[in-house]
Amino acid sequence: MMMRLFLAVGMACLVSCAAIAQGDLLFPNSDFEMGDLTNWRAEGEGFNSQPTLGDNVAVRRKGWCALPQGKYWIGTFENYSGKPGQKPGAIQGDKMDGAIISTAFIISKPYITFLIGGWNVKDCNVQLIVEGTIVLTEQGVSGEIMRRVYWDVSKYLNQKAMIYIVDHVKEGYGHINVDDFRFAEAVPDMLLFPNSDFEMGDLSNWTAEGDAMAGQPIKGDNVIVRTKTKITANVQGEYWIGTCEKYQGKPGETPGTRLGEEAKGTLRSILFTIHGKVLQFQLGGGKTDGVGVKLLINGDVERITHSRDKETMKTILWDTSEFLGKVAELEIYDQSDKVWGHINADDFRWARIE
Repeated sequence: MMMRLFLAVGMACLVSCAAIAQGDLLFPNSDFEMGDLTNWRAEGEGFNSQPTLGDNVAVRRKGWCALPQGKYWIGTFENYSGKPGQKPGAIQGDKMDGAIISTAFIISKPYITFLIGGWNVKDCNVQLIVEGTIVLTEQGVSGEIMRRVYWDVSKYLNQKAMIYIVDHVKEGYGHINVDDFRFAEAVPDMLLFPNSDFEMGDLSNWTAEGDAMAGQPIKGDNVIVRTKTKITANVQGEYWIGTCEKYQGKPGETPGTRLGEEAKGTLRSILFTIHGKVLQFQLGGGKTDGVGVKLLINGDVERITHSRDKETMKTILWDTSEFLGKVAELEIYDQSDKVWGHINADDFRWARIE
């Protein structure tokens, strides 16, 4: 009975979240579905082949994707818009730069939402210009997959604005993927389940095994305290998983205490329904096979990721679009006692739920 109830709640969330995500367009062709740059003005060469038709990333590189919304999107690495003589999978690379700026529109809802992908590269970004001033900026975080962003524009209601998409980088990873600019009334709850971000300060909805997980979650950026350097764990919120750390903020505990690499353990989430196309989380720690994060469906490992021997957590995006409606669970594991045999993890949530 409880499982049926949980699945029903998950499907209800899918419906309500989709309704929030699919708001009104900012202006005609703010989603690029006209197949051209109507209501956008291009600067430079980088956008000459835009918009891109279909998921050109998936065609040109096996196992990768951009997950556009609809047929057309902006991908400044791509060179396929469906014109005669063009071939799916063609690229223009990172050598050309440019920008496109939208027609002016009036901000009529409290949020603007859009999809963005690409790498965390300066000068490849999306800007909101209100009455001639840049007020908000967003860039990619970790690859070609586009995640959904919500900008709070409530203080700019009824003001004139424009969207500026910039690619001014001519070297490796210097491109941007963008799509589907819309208004939204509210931001949906993006958590996978209650406490998938550990902000309850305990392991509610998680099951711990082993010494490495006995003292979790960690409170605050214990890494920067214990190293006495500028090295940060890049904690989202207040609590996170760090199997090298030993500080929960309880009476008698000292910030900066280190547990070490010897402890091992596993943290397993409750079952949850996949109602998002992209799953996002923060990951740091070791790159050894002995530590990592898994997505399991019916007991099978469908996604697995390791870190890169860095304490600082970076954003990871998983394409979960093929598993929509299925029941899954997460496993955070530390089965290594070697150097960098620990894991830092935080803030599991949906990055795409439409």
